[in-house]
Amino acid sequence: MSNRASRVLGIAVFALTLGLSSKGRADEDVPEIPIDPGRVVDFTIASHPTLRASILDLRSAERELEFEEGRYPYTLQLVGGATRSTTASARDGVSSVSTQDSVNVGTQISRTFPTGTRAAISIDGAQELHRTPVESGPTYGSAVRASIAQPLMRGAGTTIGEQGLRLARINRTVAELARNRVASELTRDVLIGYWELWFAHSAVRIERGARRLARRELNEANQKIAEGVLPPVDALLFETRLASLEESVLSAIATRRQRALSLSQQIGAPEVFSADLVTSAESPPQAPPVPVRAQALQIALSTSPEVQELASQLRSAQERMSTAGDAYRPRLDVEGYMQLAGAGDRTVAPVLQQIGRASATSVHLGLVYELPLDQSRKVAERAQALLAVRMAEERLRAARQRTQLDIDSVLVEEQMAHERVSLADQTAKRAEAQLDAERQRLEAGTGLPINIRQAQDDLRQAQLRAVRAKVDLWESVLARQHLTGVLLQQISARVEAADQQTR
Repeated sequence: MSNRASRVLGIAVFALTLGLSSKGRADEDVPEIPIDPGRVVDFTIASHPTLRASILDLRSAERELEFEEGRYPYTLQLVGGATRSTTASARDGVSSVSTQDSVNVGTQISRTFPTGTRAAISIDGAQELHRTPVESGPTYGSAVRASIAQPLMRGAGTTIGEQGLRLARINRTVAELARNRVASELTRDVLIGYWELWFAHSAVRIERGARRLARRELNEANQKIAEGVLPPVDALLFETRLASLEESVLSAIATRRQRALSLSQQIGAPEVFSADLVTSAESPPQAPPVPVRAQALQIALSTSPEVQELASQLRSAQERMSTAGDAYRPRLDVEGYMQLAGAGDRTVAPVLQQIGRASATSVHLGLVYELPLDQSRKVAERAQALLAVRMAEERLRAARQRTQLDIDSVLVEEQMAHERVSLADQTAKRAEAQLDAERQRLEAGTGLPINIRQAQDDLRQAQLRAVRAKVDLWESVLARQHLTGVLLQQISARVEAADQQTR
């Protein structure tokens, strides 16, 4: 079964599991699909196309590294051929034609080394047969040659020869950091989307609670009107209040469905999840204390996926700068060879004897110098490489400044959110107490229905602000955890598991 088929099957099984736990809604006849934060993160990491593309980029970088590790293999070359040549000649007024048949075979093993050294060992053999009016031969010849060439300027040393390997290692690191950054960003975004859906779900619950309360207040007012305690005109106030809350409930339900659709899109599986998603978590987790700024900033600069990725890109640009223009430098190669040869007439034995005794030996040592007469391409390549380094430095510096600003902003938001949660809870309790007091006044005949309505609105708004403050606090925590790499640490095992599934 292919990876794509396995993923589709997993999606179907997962959706079926969620569907079995569905329940009915009061306002719609559509089943709900409850989901918890851990399941949201698992599904996003396992199926989101953006993360899968980053993982495939990492696979490509690993293949590039394997290619560079095998850049300098040994090479075996085999050659062979047969030739017949006919030559016309004239001497002393006599013309003649001679025919020569020859067979040549040879083999060579060669290798280029990371230092730029080129070495080869070759063995060549030949048989020649002369066909003239009088046949002669055959004759045999063979040569064994060991040759070597070493660049002294252009292409010399492992700085040039192993640059591809070093760049491939850096590129693999960059691809891995990019995968981690994407995974952390997706996790942050999908969890923020989850808690936004939780807030929308809580808003529906609060609006429905206010609507139930308004219905009860209307029923009680109608009863008091029937008893003659309240004038009939007071019923209009409660009816208007109930109608307004009916609109609020419908608006909250629409917002919840929009948040559910947005979350299904963030998860990366809109074909599975739809507007029927609901959160199963009771509330956001308990937020940790706000860390010290200096400590949070130091951690963020050293572990931020974005900063690390750009630092690796800077190393790649610096590596390219170190060899820029080398292809246009003067070339100075030292080369040499040693050759053993042998020849025999009508028999091969003398060939082997002469080679074994080194009777016919050739030794060569020479220099090859090449000077480009135009340096414009070298200058342009080095200037381009220098610009690439400077651009990478500026991107890294901008990322560090952006991270510092983000950390400062998140810490301020987190601190304010802590205070807002405390104040919002107190306000909600006081609003509830105020509503009870207004009811008692109305029961005693000293209160007014409009005060009840105002107290109900105050309570509803206070409850909405309380849940909003909790969501804002946890979203600030998620943003900080992404910047400091904590979120990546929490999902690292899941990311590695998703990575293994693509192999």
